[in-house]
Formats: sequence, structure tokens, C-alpha cells
Amino acid sequence: MEDNYLNDEDKNAAWDKDMPEGETTGEESIASLREALEKKEAECRELQDKYVRALAEMDNFRKRMNREMNDSVKFANEKILGDLLAVLDNMERAITHSREKKDFDSLLDGLELTMKEFRGVFEKHGVQSVESVGQLFDPSKHHAVSMVESDSHGDNVIVDEFRKGYLLNDRVLRHSLVSVAKKKDGE
Repeated sequence: MEDNYLNDEDKNAAWDKDMPEGETTGEESIASLREALEKKEAECRELQDKYVRALAEMDNFRKRMNREMNDSVKFANEKILGDLLAVLDNMERAITHSREKKDFDSLLDGLELTMKEFRGVFEKHGVQSVESVGQLFDPSKHHAVSMVESDSHGDNVIVDEFRKGYLLNDRVLRHSLVSVAKKKDGE
């Protein structure tokens, strides 16, 4: 019955006295839980900070990649256009010279040199012409605009080229416009 007259402090002291050694009291448990909670909250804040930084870094990376890709597309033709400027300069010189001299042969020579220079620039950048006349028609490289009956050419052989075709690194840049032979009717 005397226990009923004990105040809370006395009860806690009695409880602590009866506890086995190594166990903590309620207040000590709460303090250790608070300490563990504070550590976990600090760890959570640190992880949240790392997460936010990683997101920002990823966003900056994405923006940088978009900017570099846009610049790459924007200036993709820079090299070939720079090479073509030299051809343009020579063409302008040929025209100026021909106006002064009124010499058709010189103009023709200048145009031939300019054409050679154009072909050199194209080859340098992977552009090749498609061989057509005398070849078998290939729909992946040629576009037939007419069929011609012929005794002297085999069936589906190209007999005439109206517009030259070109490949860019073995991929069709422009199809050749061609006329294709077919056997005469009745043979």
C-alpha cells in the first residue's frame, strides 16, 4: 500500500533500481532516439542536397548537349562552304578576265578549270558521281524518265543521261535521270 503514496520521481527511481544492468531508462531511451532521429534527419538533408545537385547537373548537361547539337547542325556546312568559296573566287576571276579580253576560248578554259575544282571539292567531301550510260538500270541510283526501243542495247540498259546523279559517302544524294532501253516489240 505504501506504493500508492509514492510520487512519480520515487516510482521512476524504484523502477530504475529494479531494472537489470545495461538497460536504459525511459528518459535515456527518448534521448538516444532523438539523437538517432537528428542523425537520420541530417543524413536525409545531405542526401536531398546531393539529389538536387545531381538534378541540376543533369539539367545543365542536357542544355549543354542541346546547345552543342544546335551549333553542330548550324555550322555543319562550314567546311564545304569554305572550300566552295575558293571555287567561287576563281569563277569570278574568270568572268572578269573574259569580259576584259572578250575571249571565248579563255572563258571555256576557265569554266573547265572551275568544273575540275568543283569536282575536287566534292570528292574531298565524299561526293561521287553515279555512272549511268551503258550500265544496267538500278532504281536505287537511277530514275527512269523514258524508255527507248533499241536493237543495239540490252533490256534495262541505260542509253542516255539527262541529269547526273551523285552519291554522298555511298548514299544517294541525287538520282540520275536516265533513259532506259527496252527490246523492240515483236522480237
